[in-house]
Amino acid sequence: MARPAWPHIFLNDRFGVMEVLNKRQEAIIAILKNSDDWMTGKELCAFFNVSDRTIRSDIVFINQYYNETVIKSDDKNGYHLNAAALSKLNIQPELTIIQSSFERCLYIIQELLFKESELNLLNVIDKLYVSYSTLENDLREIKKLLEPYPALKLVRRKNYIYLRGNEESIRKFYVNLLMKKIKENILNLDIMAGIFTDYDFSAVRVLLEDVLKKYNYCIRRMEFPVVIAYVGTAVERMLHRDYIQTPRMDQNIADSMELIIADEFYNELSEILPIEVKRDETAVLALILFGKRQVDIETMELPLSRDFAVDDLVNEILQEINIQFELDLREDEILKKSLSAHILLLIERKKNDMHITNLCLDELKYKYPFIFEMAVWVASLIKERLDIAPDENDITFFEQQLGGALERVNHDDKYRVIIINPNDQSLANLCMEKIKNMFYERVTIIGSMNYFEREAVLKAKPDLILTTLPIEHNLDILTVVISIFVNLDDEIKVFKALNLLDNNKLKSEFASTIKTMMEPRFFYVDLDLDTPQKVLSFMSDELYSAGLVEQNFKDEVLKREGFSPTSYIYSFAIPHPLSPISRESRVSVALLKKPIQWGDFQVKLVLLLSIKKDNQKITRVFFNWLSNVVSDSKKLALIMKTRSYDEFMNNIIE
Repeated sequence: MARPAWPHIFLNDRFGVMEVLNKRQEAIIAILKNSDDWMTGKELCAFFNVSDRTIRSDIVFINQYYNETVIKSDDKNGYHLNAAALSKLNIQPELTIIQSSFERCLYIIQELLFKESELNLLNVIDKLYVSYSTLENDLREIKKLLEPYPALKLVRRKNYIYLRGNEESIRKFYVNLLMKKIKENILNLDIMAGIFTDYDFSAVRVLLEDVLKKYNYCIRRMEFPVVIAYVGTAVERMLHRDYIQTPRMDQNIADSMELIIADEFYNELSEILPIEVKRDETAVLALILFGKRQVDIETMELPLSRDFAVDDLVNEILQEINIQFELDLREDEILKKSLSAHILLLIERKKNDMHITNLCLDELKYKYPFIFEMAVWVASLIKERLDIAPDENDITFFEQQLGGALERVNHDDKYRVIIINPNDQSLANLCMEKIKNMFYERVTIIGSMNYFEREAVLKAKPDLILTTLPIEHNLDILTVVISIFVNLDDEIKVFKALNLLDNNKLKSEFASTIKTMMEPRFFYVDLDLDTPQKVLSFMSDELYSAGLVEQNFKDEVLKREGFSPTSYIYSFAIPHPLSPISRESRVSVALLKKPIQWGDFQVKLVLLLSIKKDNQKITRVFFNWLSNVVSDSKKLALIMKTRSYDEFMNNIIE
């Protein structure tokens, strides 16, 4: 059965025609995917501040779009994702409705860069099936997108528009738009080939790969899509006779391998496409390769300058992490080398105005908030010492290094496990080795017994008992029955048991901590403020008036927001200073009357953290709780619906 025809379908020369879900509909699927239980319409409404009728319409559209019951509906229970239906779908980007403002903006930019140097707005209205006022809003949005690029300007002359600026900035702007467009599917190189249709993009990509391979030159895997997006853009612009003119022949690349590779690539490319080989073009491509190369940490040189060395800065960072977060990573040589390499590359990138892209940015930021906060703090110290401002992509690369270090030192956090197995020794050893290999990062096997003996178990103090035969006992110790040979079902059982232990541990720590930190006097319902700055000013001033924070608390909170907005997916924000500086530890809570734009998200719930100095453990407990809540859509919906202090406390602790 064919998909239903929807109004305002537009034939896009570059992407084809495709019906697409809007962002709210995509978010509904994501929320339901995170929920094991049914969710009511009202619970979903709490995320988006829309009516139940709008949610019902979205569900209908989603199911019609896929021609499957992707989302089940029930009058009593609400909505539930049909995982079986979703898993069998094979969605291909064949047809698109240009219904979002971003898609229309991208279309307009593409027309200006690759079709018409001047664009007639009346023709755009006809092609996009939009009103004049909608197009005006889109043009304002394009101007916002151009704000980070001071060398570019969208110029309007009556009913015509054109883009004015230098070629290097134009390409950087367009590549960043493409990354935003395809970030959900950035590993699918066929998508990129579908964008650059004026020439054989796949052949150009293979040529680049062959030249890189010839010189044994490695680009970081996560950066390769960005590199080929730039090359694709550069080639298409050169085919339209638009070439870069730049003085950027940095000394670092004058005699570099990167320049040799760029020269050879463009020379070979000029034999199959009608483009000229120009020194400025090869210089810019060489700089891009230089900023995205894979570095051998073992062999690279690490000095920063005559007065300061990377290893000195790294030692200072690890010393401060020990003080600020009560985590001693000072002896981790792998971490030291990794941080040194990233700092050196950061300096070179900033010097040459080059940027990196971390495809896992959203996952790292929102699923591991505590480690992300550590990385933000590292970025703040680098900015203070070197006058270099790392962006969110840089921060998440620091986060990956810190996360690896935490995995290496978290041996004390492993759960203690006893295995009860009455089988012969060889079978018992096989069972124990399988458990060790599967869960070595999370468990320590402290003993193997043939039978259950109360006193022996109590003496061992296990967190978990695994047994190959059912047993009954009255000890408060989680017990799981597994098979002798430990199959896939057993692996799932143990995994669920460990997650349950995690949740119970987290719940206990959080409940005992949070009760003393949240007071009714700092709980606000229907707070009617319309910007993050106004919200933070109000909440900070209230804490200051109560004598709980210093006068500079507000400034420190805003300083932290400057590194990366503390808004999280699903409508809430967790603002806080970079370091614990308060007189007393408190959490101020505000449920806003209307959602406000906070970074990339619409925020309705604000939790302002005010942590006392020398009480850093609370920060870790809170962010561990946060990472757990983010993955539980139903619990989060319950919190968002709160209307009183008592109800809020019950919802976050239960």
